[in-house]
Amino acid sequence: MLRLTVASAAALSLAACVTPYAPIPYDRASAGIQTIVVVEDSLPADAGTQKLATNGQNMASAMAASAGLAGVLVGAIAAGVDANIEAGQRTRIQAALATQGFDGEAIFDAALESALAANGYELGKVTVERKNYHEPLELEVRNDLQPGSAILDVAGAGYGYQLVGGNTQWRPFVTVGVRLSDPADPSKIHLDNRVVYNPVATPDVIVNLPPDPQYAFTKIEDIEADPAKAKEGLEKALVETANAVADLLN
Repeated sequence: MLRLTVASAAALSLAACVTPYAPIPYDRASAGIQTIVVVEDSLPADAGTQKLATNGQNMASAMAASAGLAGVLVGAIAAGVDANIEAGQRTRIQAALATQGFDGEAIFDAALESALAANGYELGKVTVERKNYHEPLELEVRNDLQPGSAILDVAGAGYGYQLVGGNTQWRPFVTVGVRLSDPADPSKIHLDNRVVYNPVATPDVIVNLPPDPQYAFTKIEDIEADPAKAKEGLEKALVETANAVADLLN
């Protein structure tokens, strides 16, 4: 109990000194962008897990209320101190998904590119070394792209299955950061926002997507018994997240 109280107090103290997150909305008419150059390597190679205790949920909610983005993106990670995520559970979920040939990044990328094309954009790709998925890339100046181009960096902080607080069921989750910047001047940000599928907290400054209730598993054994449904649920979460990212650019 003492460990949990100390962890919660530390996280809330951190939240109090973090600048609240303010998204940068996209104005398509004034931006004049015709081509979206998507950064490859948007998501980690493997699905993950988040297992948050009830006080972890409360901590994340409090952080989100006071610190905006910090509460949503790092709250779950900070809460993991008291959540005690078990690597064995993650490995079992990954193994179940692997039996279905699951490829989270391929699913997300295909959905995102399809949605952007449907919005009338020309598409391109660029490879930039990504050291972590929790922060946007530090992009270098690029003068080799056509006028009217912008670089889209989607940083997938995590995706997979999570178990939160008093909720006794594992459900899909996806968390991504979204930034659209000028290649000739990366400090010029056309868009900055976050999309969270099955959020722990729901601050109104970001895009929150509710989970589909049909994809809920009481035990890891239930995921292992029906890996096709587990894949279907996480695939739906990734596609809905990708579509929401594209909607930010519409």
